Amino acid sequence: MTRPATPEHGPETDRTIGDLLRVGLVVSVDLEAGKAVVSFGEQTTPPIDWMMVVGDTTIWIPPTVGQQVVVLSPEGDVDQGIILNGLPSSLFAPLFLGLKNAIRFADGAQVSYDPEANVLALETPGSVNITAPGGVNITGDTVITGDVQISGDVHTPKTVTGDTDVIAAGKSGKGHKHTGGTISGQTGAPV
Repeated sequence: MTRPATPEHGPETDRTIGDLLRVGLVVSVDLEAGKAVVSFGEQTTPPIDWMMVVGDTTIWIPPTVGQQVVVLSPEGDVDQGIILNGLPSSLFAPLFLGLKNAIRFADGAQVSYDPEANVLALETPGSVNITAPGGVNITGDTVITGDVQISGDVHTPKTVTGDTDVIAAGKSGKGHKHTGGTISGQTGAPV
């Protein structure tokens, strides 16, 4: 049912209310300025901010060109607009992971946490770099599939230690015996 226009509620008021929240498409993103341009068909915004989580903890997730978004325009003025959020679409489908919380990136990398299984998963088609001058502590059994390299320089040599033992190819580092001693004092390979 359409409400009749009154002096307090006329067509201009309806347009202003309709312009407060609008759905549009991101047409460009300026990563240096932290601004994006959104199109509403024939009309486009100037470069406007997107909603960011900022404070002691800051999260940087820029919008993507072609992404459908909601723009909040105070007093219906798109020049003051701010991009609130992205909307699911056929181009940018949601993850649908049940109770899992996840972040998926453009190259397929994904960080997820499954509260039912208590599993934090990191999947990446590339590499993972951890920079921690204070050190990295892992509490729990650890399995590594692949080679391990430990490097240092002559001034800061690196070692591998084990409180109980180090097993290499099934041989105990502290309990293996050597055979084939020679007069030169060298022994054969461990058995």
